[in-house]
Amino acid sequence: MGNKVIIFGPWVGEFSYELSWWNPECRKIRNENFKDCYAVHLGFNGRGVMYKDFIDEYIPHPVELEKTLQFPATYGEHINGQDIIPSNFMEHLNNVFEDLKNRGFTEIAIHKPNDFPITRERCLDDHPYGEYVHYEVDVDIEHDVISKVNSYFDNNNPTIFLMARTRTRHGKRCYLDWNPDNWPIFTKKLIEELGLNIISLSIKTQGSRGGSQGLASHELFKDLQNKIMDFEMDKDDPDSFEKQLAILKNTKCSIYGASGAAVVPFFVNTPTFTQQTQEEGFRLELGWERDLLDFKYFKNFDKYHDSEIYDSPVQELFDEFVNFYEEL
Repeated sequence: MGNKVIIFGPWVGEFSYELSWWNPECRKIRNENFKDCYAVHLGFNGRGVMYKDFIDEYIPHPVELEKTLQFPATYGEHINGQDIIPSNFMEHLNNVFEDLKNRGFTEIAIHKPNDFPITRERCLDDHPYGEYVHYEVDVDIEHDVISKVNSYFDNNNPTIFLMARTRTRHGKRCYLDWNPDNWPIFTKKLIEELGLNIISLSIKTQGSRGGSQGLASHELFKDLQNKIMDFEMDKDDPDSFEKQLAILKNTKCSIYGASGAAVVPFFVNTPTFTQQTQEEGFRLELGWERDLLDFKYFKNFDKYHDSEIYDSPVQELFDEFVNFYEEL
């Protein structure tokens, strides 16, 4: 690859935008325009699996910088009424640039988020600019994850993956949130009435960044040990997202709350059920998503409007999932 290098990033925006538009954009640009270059990406720790098919060097954000991020908005942070890449991350980009020069690279190109704006029109395009692929999970990571899951559950019940979405902005609940008291009740019904094991995704929130409730420690499950376990997305683990993908590949199906992250199973083509709103749900049925996922094994339950979803009934969501599950 000689002395040429292309830098992608720094990505500091929302996860769903990275997954759905930024990552495919970078892949297409690298493969079509910079095939003979060394490729570098600056992004969040733990997400390297998204880039390993076309990136030579994945550089995680320094911890002290990542801690400053509080208000994600599309490709950047929402600061003083604008979506931008913060100045301290631009300084980090400059430092990486200088380091690459010192390593002998004489031709250095940079492709930053929003160089190709992620507009509403692009987000609603059936086939937006980008190259979409299924992610490959390392066989050793997958084997390790399967071993840990099998050693935890002491039964032969089917296992599913659950993402109980939660998010607050400026101390207020998000219009896409379901009542957090509903998730444990719903999950207990999955265990007791369908005889399922549950792997509950746990993602700690930071600022207004979205997260997911880990449910295993809830009092409703004190007598249901070895039927539910939490999988914590550890920000310090460079393989955290790859481990999540390994779980998705080796469980019966998944359930996602109302989040753009509900597209994650599409990238490993595994059955999934999602709770969405009428205003947002159709975004999960675009052409590029249908190309990635066999829609025979997908259910998008989007009966309720924004905010109305908060008080929607547990039994109704459970019944909808049962109809989906029985067809698998």
